[in-house]
Amino acid sequence: MKIQNLKTPENQKICRTLLWNVMFWFVTLLYLETVLHVALFRSMSIRYLYLIGFTMSISLVLTGLTQLSRKANQIVSLIVVIVLCFLYESQLIYDAIFGSMYSISMVSMGGQAITSFWKEMFSTVWDHLPVVLLELVPIPVTCLLWKRKGEEIFGTCRKPRALLLIAALVLHGIMVLTLRIGGTGFYTTYNTYYGSDATTDQATESFGLLTDIRLEVIHLFRGETGTDYFISTETNVEKDDEYEYNVLDIDFDALMNMTQDEQVKKLSQYCASLKPTKKNEYTGMLKDYNLIMLCGESFSSAAIDPVLTPTLYKLSHEGIVFNNYYNSFPNTTTNGEYALNTGLMPDMNRGKRDSSFYASRNSYLPFCLGNEFKSQKDVQAYGYHNYYGSYYGRYLTHPNIGYKMKFAGQGMNFTTSWPASDLEMMEQSVSDYIGQKQFMAYYMTFSGHYKYEKDLNPMAARNYEAVENLDLSEHAKCYLSCNIELDKALQYLLEQLEAAGVADRTAIVLAGDHFPYGLSKEEYSELIGHETDYFERYKDTLIFWVGGLEEPIQVDEYCCNIDILPTILNLWGFDYDSRLLPGTDVFSDGTHVAILADQSFVTDKVKFNASSNTVEYQVDSDTLVPDYLRNMQQIVKNRFNASADILNKAYYNIVFDQGEVVVGDDAWISEADWNGTNHTGFQTNPDMPEEEAPILEPDTPETPVVPVRPAVDNRGSVIN
Repeated sequence: MKIQNLKTPENQKICRTLLWNVMFWFVTLLYLETVLHVALFRSMSIRYLYLIGFTMSISLVLTGLTQLSRKANQIVSLIVVIVLCFLYESQLIYDAIFGSMYSISMVSMGGQAITSFWKEMFSTVWDHLPVVLLELVPIPVTCLLWKRKGEEIFGTCRKPRALLLIAALVLHGIMVLTLRIGGTGFYTTYNTYYGSDATTDQATESFGLLTDIRLEVIHLFRGETGTDYFISTETNVEKDDEYEYNVLDIDFDALMNMTQDEQVKKLSQYCASLKPTKKNEYTGMLKDYNLIMLCGESFSSAAIDPVLTPTLYKLSHEGIVFNNYYNSFPNTTTNGEYALNTGLMPDMNRGKRDSSFYASRNSYLPFCLGNEFKSQKDVQAYGYHNYYGSYYGRYLTHPNIGYKMKFAGQGMNFTTSWPASDLEMMEQSVSDYIGQKQFMAYYMTFSGHYKYEKDLNPMAARNYEAVENLDLSEHAKCYLSCNIELDKALQYLLEQLEAAGVADRTAIVLAGDHFPYGLSKEEYSELIGHETDYFERYKDTLIFWVGGLEEPIQVDEYCCNIDILPTILNLWGFDYDSRLLPGTDVFSDGTHVAILADQSFVTDKVKFNASSNTVEYQVDSDTLVPDYLRNMQQIVKNRFNASADILNKAYYNIVFDQGEVVVGDDAWISEADWNGTNHTGFQTNPDMPEEEAPILEPDTPETPVVPVRPAVDNRGSVIN
């Protein structure tokens, strides 16, 4: 098509058709992106201009690719629109359930999510019906345009196809170049675009969902990419020469010389540059104690009530009290469980194909508590979960970290399947270890799981009488009801420890796996008694009850999930190398910072929001040392990078000269010990759908009805 012939009727028709094509795709995509953006992020910023630019580029590409015959254009365009609508719908529904968007790497878990959450999915669609319907609007609109404007919109203009693709590339290039306007450092738009560690939420908010998908696909095909470390930024404060360093005999120079892997070299150089923490007055304080550690499903400070959950209240106010503990994760149990057990942040890299926990199944993990306790003479570490061992691959991951495991159908049997009772799990497990000289037991609980509706959640229904008269929303009441079951489990545990005479030499640690995403911001605020901001949403209660401790030990250091493991290692006096764990023992002289999954962080001086790249000072900014904020950003980046490289390079295998780990038969409770459990682990009537199976109440004391919930602060203390 020559320039001088543009005014001919034929070429004018081509131009109109092209314009209609481009506008159809641009308006459709921008509409879908805008509805998703407003629904999920509830705000607009200057970054929306990037979304518009990248959307226009994608529209030009789609226009060029749909230049077939008119009939084919109509069919292909409708199919593409339907697929896009349901793609955006799926993100809306997933976010409504889990509190964040899903990435491509999480699609592999989609089958498990659909089979386990199908009731919640249908319920969520109904609860969010207006926005769900809004995302479907392009489908009937496309059908209408097909009938009335089919020739104009879906006509064929094959000649300028190459020009359209060139225009798309030019526009895309311009948008990419403009990314540098805001700088190329940490937490900039440029870093979000090119960095491998940007979350799906962050990239979608900045550039749109389709651009995020494109970036994720690139990283998936490219595979793992190397990261750089900021050396000599992490400086620890010297106390005195009274205590030894937490180090092992590791020659990092030799490790660097023996490998050709550049990333292993970088990691070794980084670890060697770190100043190790020192042992302290609390080192070995609990050396002969038993340890019972629980990862609490959706557990949070909101579950603690002096009347409704008195055992949780007791445990949270006795022992070691953490005043500035933050749960790093908004959702996804496997991430929080991984951080708790390994002391590593999960790898959030866009190119990650498996969850970090599952990816670690063949890695040597010497510092995990199961392996540490098992290394002691005549000590066995046990693990329990009241759901299937196949879920998240726990039948492989948990034995690898040292636990002799029981699951539903593999050593235990439950009266309900989703969720199952924590009390029933405790009743079927305590006898395994309580008579031993020293023991370690780990529980992944289940009773507190979303969805918080008594018609959909048997745990909410089981304890609903205790909460039904409270002046709270339905979801808030049901959240408390679910956690009453956890409270009963802990009450039973304490009773058994007392009866066996071992309570005064046992410690109980309970940390939530993630924020209770099944509660809205308003519902969570209801429970803690005041409106929450971004950071308070993650501020949580870490229970660290120590039997026989006369006075609570107050810990004011800022900390998070990955700090629990090194703290326990110190308290029990296990030898470890603090340079090989990104977390920090809270009693040590290290750098103390509460890190969130999106690389936001909190210290005693600042609160930094990585998504918005904003900082809130907790002290006068003029009192800070030069570059304090940047140094802390580097420290946080380093800890994420080190966690990822330790996992992806099987670094502990290299450091300690270990081969690939293979889980053996001894990791399982033998069939002879199953005590007649059925193959599913759940008691159901075979003639009745599982969701309609009767709930068989265990023999537990009735929970008293509490007509009015007392006013409590965010830690559960009664307000007088």
